[in-house]
Amino acid sequence: MSAEGYDYRTRATGEVVIFHHGKLVKTLRADEAQEFMREAEAGDAQAAMAGVVGNDGQVEHPGSHAESGGGMRNNGAAHGHTEFRRKSV
Repeated sequence: MSAEGYDYRTRATGEVVIFHHGKLVKTLRADEAQEFMREAEAGDAQAAMAGVVGNDGQVEHPGSHAESGGGMRNNGAAHGHTEFRRKSV
C-alpha cells in the first residue's frame, strides 16, 4: 500500500505544514523541516510525508483510529451518554 492524499506547504518562516486529505496533520520547524524538504525533493514526497506523520500504511482512512481503537484518548468509549440541560437565566 502506498501513501497518498498528502500535501505540504512551505511558509516564509521556514516551517513546512503537512496536510492529509485537506486537514492539517503536522507542522515541521527548523532542522526537522529542512530534513523533510531534502527527503521530499530527493524521492517520493508522499512516502516522506507519511513517514514524518507516522502513518506506516496501516490506517487507510482519516479518522479510522477511533473505529479500530487505535490508542485514541477521550473518544467516549468508556463513558455513557450524558444529557446536558441549559441553565435558565
